[in-house]
Amino acid sequence: MKRKNVAPLIPELVPGPLWGRSAHKMLGSKAVWKKQIRGDTLTNSNNCCSVCKSSEGRMTCHERWGYDDRQSVATLLGFEIHCSNCDLVVHAGRAFKLGYGDIVISHLCAMNQCDIKHAVAILNEAMNVWTERSKKDWRIKVASFLVERYPELVALPKFVPPPVAY
Repeated sequence: MKRKNVAPLIPELVPGPLWGRSAHKMLGSKAVWKKQIRGDTLTNSNNCCSVCKSSEGRMTCHERWGYDDRQSVATLLGFEIHCSNCDLVVHAGRAFKLGYGDIVISHLCAMNQCDIKHAVAILNEAMNVWTERSKKDWRIKVASFLVERYPELVALPKFVPPPVAY
């Protein structure tokens, strides 16, 4: 199987020190998450996965983060909709721990038009990045345009979640 030059779907493993520090965890079931952020994101994606364009099954509102590795700053950049399979790939570390490794590899191969060897290489690279990022203490920022649209996000950099057990 021929592989594309740029993978349309790659794992985005959250560094260990940032586990649980998310807009979703902070806002929980509040209307701002469910109706505004998730609702706006679903509407913008036409109720389809932002990656594979599937409209099947449950859709997850995924937080897009950017990482400045030199300054150890994680910035919330936006939101996108993921189908369950794309979300498993993006959160591959957790997915493997929960027993969904076969789905991760198969969907990664399908989306990236690659064989298992390349999929494993993508996963290994993501794990290497995760390992290095997990050694750092991170600060959190929220992109200013997101705070303008959803003012509740201003509290995210100071949000301390309850302990996470994966």
